Amino acid sequence: MTSSRYQAVLVGLLGVNLGIVFLDRTAFGLLAPMIQPEFHLSNTDIGLINAVLAVTWSISSFGLTRAADLTGRSKLLLVAATVIFSLASISSGLAVGLLTLLAARALMGLAEGGLPPLTFHIVNSEVATERRGLAVGLTSTIGLQAIPLLGPLIIVGVGTAYGWREAFWVAGVPGLIMAVVIWLFIRNPPHTRTDDTPKGAIGPLLMVRNIRFSMILAVLNMTSYGALLGFGPLYIVNVAGLSNGAMSVIMTAVAMGGVFFAFVGPMLSDRVGRKPVIFGCYAISAAGAMLLAFGDHTLPLVFAGAVLAGAGGAGTGALIMAIIPGESAPAHLKGTAMGFNAGVGELLGAGGMSVVVGWLADSAGLGVVPWVLLAVAVLFCLITLALRETAPKVIERRIGATA
Repeated sequence: MTSSRYQAVLVGLLGVNLGIVFLDRTAFGLLAPMIQPEFHLSNTDIGLINAVLAVTWSISSFGLTRAADLTGRSKLLLVAATVIFSLASISSGLAVGLLTLLAARALMGLAEGGLPPLTFHIVNSEVATERRGLAVGLTSTIGLQAIPLLGPLIIVGVGTAYGWREAFWVAGVPGLIMAVVIWLFIRNPPHTRTDDTPKGAIGPLLMVRNIRFSMILAVLNMTSYGALLGFGPLYIVNVAGLSNGAMSVIMTAVAMGGVFFAFVGPMLSDRVGRKPVIFGCYAISAAGAMLLAFGDHTLPLVFAGAVLAGAGGAGTGALIMAIIPGESAPAHLKGTAMGFNAGVGELLGAGGMSVVVGWLADSAGLGVVPWVLLAVAVLFCLITLALRETAPKVIERRIGATA
């Protein structure tokens, strides 16, 4: 087992790297109110752009982690993907219309998609089981919540001051720096595959009950994520009638709430179990969606509704995409399970459902967004009941009580 000091360095560096990457993931939604009128994009076009990124992201999610399980070169794959992401980060800012924007986001998806599951795979492999939820949650908090919370201020600020094209370029140089730092200070995790290890990927995973249900939850999780971050800014500006500045403040608050839930959720799940935390986070998300759907379009209610609506995705993302698949899959397929889960969620949730939500917004108006969030939250809570608990401490307590 690695030392506590190395585990802390690992979580810190990989969390920062993930955060730099994720700034780009949130950038398009934040800049959509600026890009949409320039390129005369419909809401369906916005959904299609999000979907293209999600499709290539899903391919990369599965491909990189599968390669890590087969070759054992997790560190090399992580560094290479970070470099490619950095070199490709300016491509979205060079777009001249819908087609070039689609191509740019597709390229970014291929560069970025495998980084989150590969990061969680490395953390899962190096951290003690009793601190797994805490470590993955902290990595997720730093990378998917804390650093991206600067996105509404930095991305919208740069976009307002200099133009939306320049706002897409802010992650390039930091990404290259992090690739060098990771290469120097992070070692390759242990590799469990041998010549006698079966090479099958999808079949054995689909036989595991938790993998099947967590895939469904991954799709719902990414649907909620895509609806809130992809269409939330448009809803706030065009339906609630608030300014771009107010939208920036609200989305920053959503990110700050995400920091809290992304850290507390997985950490608490080590003690009370994965299932109660997942159910609780999406119950809070349902309450937030109802505030947006039934409340007046005043700043305080929109603010509170958006922050609470983000609790589900933030508090359960690491659990659904990384911890539960990693704890449920055979040892030689842990990375594949995380990547497959994330890939399915991206492809069907952030990809397919983004187009559906965009079409609904064009057909029925952007007021449909909170209703999508509410429906997802209710389904999430119901399907969570079908999961089997995987938290080691909780299982040990149950075995002790039975004995």
